[in-house]
Amino acid sequence: MKRVLRQVAEGISFLEFLLDETICEGDILIPKELIQLAGGRNDRLPAKKKYELLLRIAQRTSFDLTEESSGDMGMELLTDDTAEEASDGWKTDCYIIGKYSQILQENQVFEMAVASVLEEAQSHGHYEQAVSFLEAMIGHAELFYELDAPTEPVLIYKGDDVCHNVLTVFAEQFGEALGRAGAQIIWYDMANQPLEELLQYRNRHFKAVIGVQSYLFSVKMKDEIHYLHETIYGPKFNFIFDHPVWMKKHLEHQYPDFYVLTHDADYVAFVQNYFRKNAVLFPPAGIEPTCKNEVTRKYDLTFVGTYGNYWNEILLIHQMERKERFLANRFLLVMRKNPDLSSEEALKRALIFYGRSVDKKEFVEILYGLRRVIYCVMHYYRDRVLRVLLDSGLTVNVFGDSWRNSPLAAYENLICHPDVTVEESLLIWQQSKLSLNIMSWHKAGFTERMANIMLAGAVLVTDDTRYLEGRYENGKDLVSFGLAERETLPERIKRLLSDEAERVRIAESGREKTKQFHTWDVRAKEFLELLETLNKNGR
Repeated sequence: MKRVLRQVAEGISFLEFLLDETICEGDILIPKELIQLAGGRNDRLPAKKKYELLLRIAQRTSFDLTEESSGDMGMELLTDDTAEEASDGWKTDCYIIGKYSQILQENQVFEMAVASVLEEAQSHGHYEQAVSFLEAMIGHAELFYELDAPTEPVLIYKGDDVCHNVLTVFAEQFGEALGRAGAQIIWYDMANQPLEELLQYRNRHFKAVIGVQSYLFSVKMKDEIHYLHETIYGPKFNFIFDHPVWMKKHLEHQYPDFYVLTHDADYVAFVQNYFRKNAVLFPPAGIEPTCKNEVTRKYDLTFVGTYGNYWNEILLIHQMERKERFLANRFLLVMRKNPDLSSEEALKRALIFYGRSVDKKEFVEILYGLRRVIYCVMHYYRDRVLRVLLDSGLTVNVFGDSWRNSPLAAYENLICHPDVTVEESLLIWQQSKLSLNIMSWHKAGFTERMANIMLAGAVLVTDDTRYLEGRYENGKDLVSFGLAERETLPERIKRLLSDEAERVRIAESGREKTKQFHTWDVRAKEFLELLETLNKNGR
């Protein structure tokens, strides 16, 4: 009969368990919430993973092991090591002595524990190896932290209120998913905590440090030379959801363990090529509706996004110096005529037109200076797509004050609703038959809006992005269109609105595929796998 771990008022003490690993021999069923509370299993250890996990649980709560007939619901079964694994048990013993050396010393059993491990090593013929390994563990050398990292918490920065608080929603959704996957989470809320509180994390080790388009990785110490995060240890990840050039000032630091997570394959290449930083394609995920009941789909077509005035951006271009203005106009023209080009490829063509040859550093400076031109062309095509739909007689429901003050407000079939929060937008998509997405010039990307629309059971209507190739099928999982072929879009939408069975089929296919690949729980699993891959590759 298996033994079951049960929380009790007074059970096996941590020290008793630390000194006698035989207490946990045999198969043991452990509640999954306690595994999560302890930070999850440490699969980097070569052996005695069950024993090491139970030690961490014993540090946090009192428990006993009882023989009882119990179902496996909500439980995880941990078994003894195989003979091959057991041969490396001494390594985990050394790690445990290093991790709990202070407790062992306080209870005057440190020397006894060390002698026991070395005696066993002597009997198996690896005494010298054990001495060296034990010294590394007790001295908390780099090898110790490599083994210990999976048990450390994840530090997540949140609190940025940019763009309807969407960055904070990303951070919270990702952190909660990591928690469900077994990670311990420590939050730093930049909206409610002073910057000085970050100092408490100096000289601490973390499984990972995560920001969402965060400036905190650029914070320097008082000497204006060293960065704060030089002494906050662990791999550092900054989600970036705009073109990386917008974050130029925050990508100039040089951490060896810093990674950009981005939603666009072009941006991965840009970060690697121009900023010489590690970058990983890691798009945001969607949020599954909390209301599982079928909601009436009262909107034929919605667009949850803002209106940006193209002509306002043109005025800004006209205010530039003559040389810059000419280049900006050519840059804009190239993107307008070639809407499938990434912004950096379009700028290269504009520079060639003027016979200008620049190095990588100068190219980044030029693109940074012209970055608003990217917004300009984005606003241009957003306006043009909406005009095509409205001119065809389709009713488009939009949300926010930016639309009431836009030139498109003159259309009677543009229905302007009040602004919505991130949470409210999820309901809007549940109430939509089709919903429009127009990329912010992410030519190889995938956004949370795309995932949210499909998870809500609406048909996603989006301009083309190379990310979709091989992942979603046009006409089967969603409706995609080229910006240059936008004139064909109204007829496709009208055809779907007149064929409810086909619309539902596409919506369901898109929803199922997105549930499989683009939820935050999936992202959490992928992130933990990424951490293990980075560790195996020596980061």
